[in-house]
Amino acid sequence: MSARPVKSVTPFDFRSDFEAPDTTSTEDDDRISISVSELAALLEDTRRSTAEMLRDEQVQIQADAMRESATALKQALARIVDLVELLEKASLSEETREDALSRVRSIAAELIDGQGNLFQS
Repeated sequence: MSARPVKSVTPFDFRSDFEAPDTTSTEDDDRISISVSELAALLEDTRRSTAEMLRDEQVQIQADAMRESATALKQALARIVDLVELLEKASLSEETREDALSRVRSIAAELIDGQGNLFQS
């Protein structure tokens, strides 16, 4: 006879009629038991996950706003370049042309300087 090690023992409800125990579910089967430390860890994990999700959403909103601002700035600068080219080709006096170009350059510089404000908040 060979000896095998016992891996697990399942309790059996011995009764005089030798029937198997009733396996229908009871109200106790639906209950979950959890310790205070496990509940605290679950709450902390939920809090951390929610905070990360909100942070990611805020970062995405800021990135979208910056992308839109950068696109608008590029379009404004492109229009200024078009205006400068038009002024250079226009038949204006040299003094008027230089004044107009100076004003356009001033506007462009203001727009470019304002781009730094996008990154301050």
